[in-house]
Amino acid sequence: MSSGRHESHLTMGTKAVYGTGQFVDAVSAGVLSTFLLFYLNQVCGMPGALAGASLFLALVVDAFIDPLMGSISDNTTSAWGRRHGYMILSIIPIVLGLGLLFSIPKGLSAPELFVYATAMALLLRIGLSGYIVPYIALGAELTDNYVERSSVVGWRMFFGVFASLTPIILGYSVFLSGTNLYNRAAYIPFGWTCAFIMGVLGAVAAFGTLSARGRLHKATPGIDHPLRRLFNEVVEVFKNPSFRLLFSSVLIFFIAQGTATALGLHGGKFFWRLTVGEIQLLAIAMLVGVMAGIPLTGLLGAHVEKRTMVIWSLVYIVVTQAGWPILRIAGILPPGPITIIALTTNSFFAGIAITFLTVGFQSMMADAADEHELLFGARREGLYFAGLSFSTKAASGLGGFIAGLALDAIAFPADLASKGGDKAHLALSTVNDLGFIYGIVPAAMTCACIVLTMFYRIDRKAHASIQADLIVRRTEITVVLSPPEN
Repeated sequence: MSSGRHESHLTMGTKAVYGTGQFVDAVSAGVLSTFLLFYLNQVCGMPGALAGASLFLALVVDAFIDPLMGSISDNTTSAWGRRHGYMILSIIPIVLGLGLLFSIPKGLSAPELFVYATAMALLLRIGLSGYIVPYIALGAELTDNYVERSSVVGWRMFFGVFASLTPIILGYSVFLSGTNLYNRAAYIPFGWTCAFIMGVLGAVAAFGTLSARGRLHKATPGIDHPLRRLFNEVVEVFKNPSFRLLFSSVLIFFIAQGTATALGLHGGKFFWRLTVGEIQLLAIAMLVGVMAGIPLTGLLGAHVEKRTMVIWSLVYIVVTQAGWPILRIAGILPPGPITIIALTTNSFFAGIAITFLTVGFQSMMADAADEHELLFGARREGLYFAGLSFSTKAASGLGGFIAGLALDAIAFPADLASKGGDKAHLALSTVNDLGFIYGIVPAAMTCACIVLTMFYRIDRKAHASIQADLIVRRTEITVVLSPPEN
């Protein structure tokens, strides 16, 4: 437990160094969500359902590893603290996993492609679990302040913008520009370069925040077997209604948006008929919106409840994600300059909405972890943010699985790299079906997030009450445990 060590504010330097670790999460998410399904399906020739199944199998393993990692780090007592040792050890499998995943040998059959891709995805996923779960939990523990927690997430978002730009620029402008999007050999240096950047900046965050590990809450490890302890702790965290609401909402949101992102290259190339440069423009516009949203969350965060920002951001995403494809299918928004301007403008505002969602959800999760200590007398940041980490990885796992199944369901052809690429003929019905699964289906799924978030109840006043009660409890425990004076 902790007493008063969180009263001092974090320095800007500590927040900035911590924020660099977001490169691990954001670069991997950008590479996997944007390029992996296209690479496996259109470049390597793996059927959509099989490619999606490979991504889904890695996610199934994540469903166990993420909470196990959260429980282990929650209960760790060492000179390195609860989180840092795992972050440092995980860098090697992260680098190897991502690099080898985009270095698939030629001449493999479809089953051999499946085995290789799944094995490398598993290696990468295990490394990401070992890094991201302790990393996000670390951010929640650096401060107990209601507003400053949003600031910590804001710094992570700030670096996340540049991290998200990394695979976009390296992909569309450097390694995969023009016809190289269909060139198998071009993906090898792309994958290893992204892996190297993740490894270096992940190490900066891990080693650079070691001096702040004294701010973390001390672990009170259980004596049960780790698997029995994990089961009991998972049951415990799901007893908190705030966690159940947040986890369900975040999980559905990321699966929905993961489906849309996994189909992003398909949708951009074949539904909107965009060039690689135009697809890159949309991605950059969104990241500019994310950057613009960071100071806005700071300004609004002092006056507007986190739940309110999240709900209105979800509403915007639902309306626009479904609306634009409907206009395109109806013939109201044909290909051309006006469409590019409309989509670019929308990407900018969607970036702002995503910033509000990310800061809001992560900060709300940290507040719910405080409520958990009050209800159950234990700190479970690791497990709480294991749920968040699992949800984000579900974007490329289950989202990719749904996208792969959907491609096969609409009979979308695979291996277009050998069929003329952009010049391949596609039936209008197939193109319209792609727009449906690319925009309307994810928007419909996201509607459920709005309903769930409306029931979340921890606001500024409730959190202040929780913190006041925790301070009293921690003080009483300190007095009881303190040895009497001679």
